[in-house]
Amino acid sequence: MDGPREAKSSTNRLVSFCVVAALILTAVVAYGFTDTGRWKRSGPPITVSGWAPYWQADSALASFNANAAVFGDISMFGYFTDAADAVKPYATMDPNAPLVLKRDARAAGVEFVASIIDATQPREMAAILADPATRAVHVEAVTQFAIASDVDGVDLDYENFAFNDGKATWAATRPNWIAFLTELSKSLHASNKSLTVSVPPVYDNKRTNDSGYWVYDYAAMGKIVDHIRVMAYDFSTSLPGPIAPLDWVTRVVAATRSMVPRERIILGVPVYGYDWVVNTVGVCPVDNKPRRKNLSTKSAAELAASKGIVPTWDMAHAERTFTYAETVTGIDAAGAPTSCTANRVVWYADAQAVHQRAWLAERQDLASIALWSLGSDDVSVWQGIAAARADLAQWP
Repeated sequence: MDGPREAKSSTNRLVSFCVVAALILTAVVAYGFTDTGRWKRSGPPITVSGWAPYWQADSALASFNANAAVFGDISMFGYFTDAADAVKPYATMDPNAPLVLKRDARAAGVEFVASIIDATQPREMAAILADPATRAVHVEAVTQFAIASDVDGVDLDYENFAFNDGKATWAATRPNWIAFLTELSKSLHASNKSLTVSVPPVYDNKRTNDSGYWVYDYAAMGKIVDHIRVMAYDFSTSLPGPIAPLDWVTRVVAATRSMVPRERIILGVPVYGYDWVVNTVGVCPVDNKPRRKNLSTKSAAELAASKGIVPTWDMAHAERTFTYAETVTGIDAAGAPTSCTANRVVWYADAQAVHQRAWLAERQDLASIALWSLGSDDVSVWQGIAAARADLAQWP
């Protein structure tokens, strides 16, 4: 989601007010992250969850095996549903990938979970869940998939409700989603399987324009599912900006805790970034038009290093950022050679960013963090997580 951008003030009085307010907010956040004298975690350190995408299964497996001791569970991100009675693996997923990951997870005493993505057409899943008969069919399909695949649980990543169906459908879908989870949870638990849901943020238990993606009833879900993975990232997507600004993540955690038992909350943490085009100079080729690029934490650092750039630590958002220029060549609409220079800006979550979000989860007594995605991290990310699990507010 693209966060709101501050409008420019036309009066000195408003400017002064904003400056004072920003200083107060900064002081409050700084106090919250440094005053550990009155705080003690109520249980053991946070564990780590992670999505292992099928398209980078090898690097995800290597990342897991190097850090298995801190994991609570790991999800194979490689399955989808496109009908009430169907749960399938992606055709391009190596069939050995989940088998190897499951073998290594169980050898380490870590639960192996299958993430299922809603790949139905817009409003199709909502219609499936609205009908008790087709809803029952889907409950059976997911349950039988879990049994046949010999997984320890499923993670439902059903995002069409939020991003494709339209807000006009939310009031009707909200109770049907809860009815489905109630029935599915009972079915899975009867087979000793867990149920996790991965959902975008909700800010309160209301249904206003300021409530976030309220089609997902957090309070009701928190009484049904084993864990809620809160996807606290993608704050900026189409427009340049931070991936998961820390003040926003802090707000998301506070809101979630007000609705969901903390031991069921897993905070989604990004290990990726975006590389946006700010503007271009010249005539850009039609066959090589500059576009936004997706970067892993690892590749973002490598890109900066290749250009001799030291990324800036943005204290306000607790993320790394840098700018650079790129010249692209190709042909124009008439077929003639052309080139342009794209001025670009990168925002990404590095190890220090991961540490601060992991420490937030640690301090707020959440169950775990979930990395999107395994294989996009680097060694220093795990050093940051270790520091957070050791209750170190400042690292490195």
